[in-house]
Formats: sequence, structure tokens, C-alpha cells
Amino acid sequence: MAEMTEKALGQNYFKNEGCPINLSRVDRRHNLTHAYDLTETEHFHDFIELVFILNGQGTQVLEGNEYLVSAGDVFVLQGNQRHYFKDSGSVEIVNLMFDGLNNPTIITDKVKQLDGYKALFILEPQYRSNYHFKNMLHLTRDELATIEVILNTMFAEQNQKMAGYEIILVNRLEELIILLSRQYSSIKTTKAKALVRIGKVIDYLENNFRENIYIEMLSEIAFMSKRNFMRTFHGAVGSSPINYLKQVRLQKARALLRESNLQVDEISSACGFADSNYFIKCFRQAYGTTPNKFRTRFKQ
Repeated sequence: MAEMTEKALGQNYFKNEGCPINLSRVDRRHNLTHAYDLTETEHFHDFIELVFILNGQGTQVLEGNEYLVSAGDVFVLQGNQRHYFKDSGSVEIVNLMFDGLNNPTIITDKVKQLDGYKALFILEPQYRSNYHFKNMLHLTRDELATIEVILNTMFAEQNQKMAGYEIILVNRLEELIILLSRQYSSIKTTKAKALVRIGKVIDYLENNFRENIYIEMLSEIAFMSKRNFMRTFHGAVGSSPINYLKQVRLQKARALLRESNLQVDEISSACGFADSNYFIKCFRQAYGTTPNKFRTRFKQ
């Protein structure tokens, strides 16, 4: 492992700006590698990576913690997580990289609303880093075979680059995400169920941020006691439910300040704040400026 953590840059992997998707295969047994292969080098990146273990077993090191992985394991690595493989000599890996950070619309909102999506792609990576548990999505041999067919189709399109291949890659990526989200939702372990339930709560907050929302209501949606819900939510998201709701409301307010001519008090009400003075206070605390000054930057 290198002494310094390297940053894998998306520009080295995504050669087509209109299609920020790239697949690579690593199998040391058959000398399969690719340009900018950092499998055994500790690194982080500015894109999202789906990792499929197709054969063998090895040791994945994530944020300094070691996890044994084997054929059928699937996990998501977010951009800011330090990771590398310690023992990769007997494992076949497919890395599916896509720039969902800078291109959030590459995955449609309808797919993002699936129960398992938020759990697998947003919550588990952070929860795994905080609580040091092994990834929870493990496919059976039949399930993995279905995934491999899709991956091989994507490899063929990426290599041949025939007309319209970018559309096929995006469509296949969404197909994979849908299948994996379904599989995640069906996991029976307590932790997986908890993350899926927290995902439901997040979806509720993002769609009902204008309403009066109470912790008791959210814990009921999650089918948890209030105490367990608060602990699990904070572990998965990194903040309390109330603070997360406030951030959602502020993000919506920023969009309205940029894109509409509504008055500040109208935006405050539209985004669920009790009054405009409280909204202005929260906005200044979060962004270091007032809503009106923020808007002025975009109107000049």
C-alpha cells in the first residue's frame, strides 16, 4: 500500500462527458487490469463506485478496517471513503464507476425512490464506515449470474462504442440499480431492515418538508421506538432527524431564491419554516449570508 492516499479522478475514467460511466475488471490470476488501476493502493475518488465480487475471496480495507469479501458480495463506495484491497490475488472484481455526484440526474428520481436505493447507495456506506460492519448485500449464484449478463452487455457496449451505446449504458446502470435495490430490500438482517426503514423516513422528509413533522411520526414510519429510531437515524445519516429536515428545507429555499421571484417570507412558508425570522437565522447560520444577499449573487 502506498504511504499517501491517492485521489482517483473521474476525468481519467470517464472519457465521454455525455456518459460518465466506466466499467473495469481486475483479476490478478489472469493478468486482467486497466489504466489507473488502484486496486491495491489506498485511494478515494470523486465519483461513486459499485463493486462486484465475481469469483474468489479477498480483503477489502475501508477507512482502515478490514472486511473479508467473497463471490456474490456487492457494495457501494462513495467518493470520500478511503479504501483498497489488501489481498486481491485470488479475487475477480468488476468496478462499475459512475459520476452520480456531479451528474445527479444520471439516475432518475423514480429509481431513487425505491426502498432499497437509499439504504444501499446512501446510508450503508456511511453506516459501514461509522460502525465497522461488513457490507450486507450478498447475491446467490443465480442472482449473480443475472447481474453478470448485464455487466457483460455493458462491457461490450463500452468497448465497441456503436451508435447509441451511451443510452444503453445508462439504461443498464439503472437496471442494475433497480435489481440491487430490490435485493437489498429483501435482506432479513436487523441492520439491513433498519437502514431500509430509515430510507423510507428520508423519502418522507424530502417529500413532506412543508408539513409540521414530529419525531413520534417519523419513528412510527420506521417501525421503531423513538429512542432506537433517533440512534439509528443519527448513525446512518450523521445528524438528527430534525437537523436533516432543516437542511432539506434550506436546500429547497436556496433553489427558490435562485429560480423564483417569491418574497423571502413566501419562501419561508413554502419550505416549512415557522416564520421568516427563524428562516433567515437558519439560513445565515448555514451559509454565512442572508437570503436576500444570496439571491443578489444570482440576479446580477
